[in-house]
Amino acid sequence: MEGNMSLQTLWDAIQQIKTDMLTHIDSKMDPIQSSLSRIHNSLSSLGDQVNLLEQLDDLENRSRRSNLRFIGILESAEGSDIIGFMSRLIPQLLGPDAFPTLPIIERAHRSPTARQNSRASPRAIMIELLNFQDKVKILRLARVKNPELTRRRRSFDPVKRKLRELNMKYFLLYPCTLCVVVDGTQQRFSTNKDVEAIFRSTSNSPG
Repeated sequence: MEGNMSLQTLWDAIQQIKTDMLTHIDSKMDPIQSSLSRIHNSLSSLGDQVNLLEQLDDLENRSRRSNLRFIGILESAEGSDIIGFMSRLIPQLLGPDAFPTLPIIERAHRSPTARQNSRASPRAIMIELLNFQDKVKILRLARVKNPELTRRRRSFDPVKRKLRELNMKYFLLYPCTLCVVVDGTQQRFSTNKDVEAIFRSTSNSPG
């Protein structure tokens, strides 16, 4: 009887220890489960943020794919309708046959860089085309016309050096017009020979 009582007591003690251990483990698991749940939620939220950033990055890259930058267009030439102005200008520059319908421009604006004074070169115009294929066509046609245009623009190099020597402001308007500031007034020249008149008429003419 005493042996049986001792075994029963030992068994009860072991069961109590097991119960206490399980209770202790459960009490420790609750905060662990809560922490794991918070971590899981954080990871899910972080994953959502990463997905959102990836989508935004994809949209931005797609938008940039259809962007073009035009330089040398006289300031204020666009008037109050810069989108309409640029959609008409592109066929004029590259040939109306290539654009039976005007290219559709979704957005257009001047570069936000502030001009220091009225003599500064015109700000670039940025456009975003609706159709990426229009950008491909514009770049292809620009490359076709580029060799002759490059030759014409480089023909101004000698007079530009003289203008720099005279500390006179100038800039090239697209496609190939040299604009020189003379006594605060902008004068435009289509050939380098026309610019030579400035050197003949100014008392600061070299040599």
